[in-house]
Amino acid sequence: MKKLFFNLLVLGVFFYGCGDPIKPEKGDTQEISNLKLNCGEGDLESCANLGVKYALGQDIKKDLGAAKDLFEKSCNGDNPTGCYNMGVIDRDKKDYKKAMKNFQNSCDKGFSQACYSEGVMYKNAEGVDQDLDKSAGLFAKACDLNNAYGCLDACAFYKDDAQGDKALPMCQKACDLGNGAGCFNASDLYFSKYRDIQNTITYSERACELGIGLSCSNLGFLYAEGKVIHQDINKGMDYFKKACDLGNKDSCENYQTLQSHLDKNAKKDVKDLKK
Repeated sequence: MKKLFFNLLVLGVFFYGCGDPIKPEKGDTQEISNLKLNCGEGDLESCANLGVKYALGQDIKKDLGAAKDLFEKSCNGDNPTGCYNMGVIDRDKKDYKKAMKNFQNSCDKGFSQACYSEGVMYKNAEGVDQDLDKSAGLFAKACDLNNAYGCLDACAFYKDDAQGDKALPMCQKACDLGNGAGCFNASDLYFSKYRDIQNTITYSERACELGIGLSCSNLGFLYAEGKVIHQDINKGMDYFKKACDLGNKDSCENYQTLQSHLDKNAKKDVKDLKK
C-alpha cells in the first residue's frame, strides 16, 4: 500500500471530532471507505494513511484530532508512517524530545523521510546540540533509502567539506532521483575536481532539463567558447536561450550577443559573453 505522509506544519490547537474516525459516513469515497475498513481490521498503514486524509482534509472533512488519534494508534503499533507523522506534529508544537523519538523510531524502521527530518533537527539544533556530522550521516541514510532531499543535503555537506569522493555518489543519486540540484552539483564536481568534461556535460544536460538555469548557462559557455569541447555556436545559443527562459538574465544578454556575432559572420569572436 502506498505510504502517505505530510510535511506541512500543523498550526494551532487540535480540535477533536465527536465521532469515531473510522466510522463509515454517507458520502465517503471508495478510498476513504477502504481505509476506514482496513484500519478497523487492524491494518496500521491504513490507519496512518487515513490520518493524513483527516490532517489535510483530502476527500474528507478536516479533523486534526482524528488525525492525531490515528497516527498515535498506528505508531503505538510500531508503524513507521504513523510515527513519522506524530513526529511532524510534535515538532510543530516544539516538543522536540518527542519529535526526535518518533523520527528515530520511524527511521530505524526504514522510513526515509523520518531519517531526513531527524537530520534536519541535528542540523538546525532543534532540541539538540547542533551536530553537522551526525546530520550528514542521517541525510546519507535517507539517501540510501532513496530520499532525494537526503541525497542532495548529504551531497552538499560533503562537497562543501571538500570531501568530493564522498559527495559525488550522493550528488549522482540525487540526480538519478530527479533532483536537478543534485545533477548540477555532480557536474560541478566533475568539472572542478575530476576534470572529466564528458560527465560534466552529461550531468549539466540533466540539470538543465530539470530546470536548473545555471547549468544551461554553463553548457552555453562550453559550446560557445569551445575551449574544452568542439565549438558549436548554435548549440551554445540554444542553451543560453533555455537559461534565459529559466530566468537567467545574463544568458539572455549572451544569447543576443551571439546572435549579433552570427549576424556579422563573426562566429569565432565571442569575447563579449558575460560570466
